[in-house]
Amino acid sequence: MTAPVRNEPDASLSLLERLVDDALDPGYQETADRGEQRTVDWRHSVAFALAIGVTAALAAAAVLQVQSGAPSAGRTRAELVDRVVQANEEVAALDIRQGDLARRAERLRTAALDGTSSNRALAEEVAALDVAVGVAPMSGSGVEVTLSDGPPSPAGTDGPDLARVLDTDVQLVVNGLFASGAEGVAVNGQRITALSPIRSAGEAVLVGFRPLTPPYLVAAVGPEDMTDIFATSATRSQLDQLEASYGIGVEVVPQDSVTVPGRGDLQLRYVTKGKTS
Repeated sequence: MTAPVRNEPDASLSLLERLVDDALDPGYQETADRGEQRTVDWRHSVAFALAIGVTAALAAAAVLQVQSGAPSAGRTRAELVDRVVQANEEVAALDIRQGDLARRAERLRTAALDGTSSNRALAEEVAALDVAVGVAPMSGSGVEVTLSDGPPSPAGTDGPDLARVLDTDVQLVVNGLFASGAEGVAVNGQRITALSPIRSAGEAVLVGFRPLTPPYLVAAVGPEDMTDIFATSATRSQLDQLEASYGIGVEVVPQDSVTVPGRGDLQLRYVTKGKTS
């Protein structure tokens, strides 16, 4: 059997194919490739430069905006501080005037009740009532309880700062002292009366609508056994728990002599025939 014959390509056809494939000289091809690469590199460089320029422009605009807003924010804060300082000065001036008027009213009342024995007895009764209701100051043996904030919570901690003294903590001490027999109580110099609320506004503790700052000194005047009764009371146990759990500072110091100031203003609520309240 005759083996199959393989058809070899024609020599002239091979020559034509080489001429078509190699129509561009290798040197020209290399030069063209280099030119295209330079074009691509140039476009990349331009794009990169534009990106840097845009970023720098945005950063500069942000800096200018912050700088332009900073003076405005600073002025607003300074204005608020000035208003607070001015309001505090006005309140202090009103307190002084109120004290002067209260002393003047006291002198007029004393002069009006001076004379007969019945008037003098009435004046003594009024003076005793002034001390009892908190209008006049009171002095005597007693105790001082100081509440101070504990260590602050770590930065970034969510929720309220439980180591801070709250209005309820001050209420706890005041009520506990009255329950132990206190006759007069004051918090940071603010006399506690039947019309003295202890509340909070934000992080500030208010006593009689006056904002106070820690530490809170609760001074009480009372009988000699008041300190011992308070030391074994449920209030003292709760204070121990606050101290152990949250680090709130609690200091109880008996005093031979304590003075709690008076409010100096007795508000007239209603009047009946022959009697005022």
